[in-house]
This record gives sequence, C-alpha cells and structure tokens, in this order.
Amino acid sequence: MKHLPKKICLSCRNFSLHEIDSGSCKVIKGLTSYPVKSVDDTCAQWLDCGQQYFIRTGWIKGRMAKEKGEKVNTETGIIWKAGQ
Repeated sequence: MKHLPKKICLSCRNFSLHEIDSGSCKVIKGLTSYPVKSVDDTCAQWLDCGQQYFIRTGWIKGRMAKEKGEKVNTETGIIWKAGQ
C-alpha cells in the first residue's frame, strides 16, 4: 500500500516551509511578501509536491530533536548524544 500524504500545505508544491509549524504560500508568483500559512492549512489550489513532503517532515523531526537537545550539529555532520 502506498503512503499518501493528506492534502495540506505541508504536502503542497506551492508551500515553502520556514519554521516547524509554518511557511509561506506561493500560489501567486511574484509577490514581495507571501501569505503565512500553517502546515495543516488547506486550499483548493493544492498540488502534490511528491518526495518534497518526506524531506520536509524529516527536516521538522530533525529540528524538533535539535531543540530538545537530542542531537547536535557539527562541521562534519550530526552527532546523536549518548544514550539516544
């Protein structure tokens, strides 16, 4: 069975993720400032972003782990703290 993401902003081609829970909607191209949307918002102009959805969810999980202190970034990559 193939995993299908919900039709939310997080899985939309027009969405640009900026924070863990929000980003900007770029349905109308060329604006100087794009409207801020929650990752769970929906609209009629949703377009599937494909693999980008999984990249975004991985980025969110990594960012949350970093904020909790479960992992740290170094010059050579990510190191998980002992016991993780």
